[in-house]
Amino acid sequence: PFALERRAPSAPTRHAAPRHAMAATVESDEAIDSQDIFYVCKKILESLKEKLQKQEEITQDIVNELTFPEKLADEEIMTPVDMRGVEQEFDDVEEMVTKLGPKGTAEAFIKAKEYFDANKDGEP
Repeated sequence: PFALERRAPSAPTRHAAPRHAMAATVESDEAIDSQDIFYVCKKILESLKEKLQKQEEITQDIVNELTFPEKLADEEIMTPVDMRGVEQEFDDVEEMVTKLGPKGTAEAFIKAKEYFDANKDGEP
């Protein structure tokens, strides 16, 4: 007979991309020292990039939609960004918005997406 071992439920990994968590972060042991991955709504991130290119106003509301995805529909596509691309340290998104403002925060998330896409560390 097999003995079943009871285990505590494991915490979600960074790759699970839970939509309900605030810009979900990765917590795997090997990633703590390297990647700083958040998952954000792809459509909103692309909208912000377009607004920045057209030099349109970036409002606090659209930044909140990006960083606090609780109200997103379940079918929305989430995309990873690597916050190391921001090149500054922030305790959380609220601090980022306070220091950078809505436009600066949008630019920071665009940089983070570009950094992730560039995959400078050659990570799989």
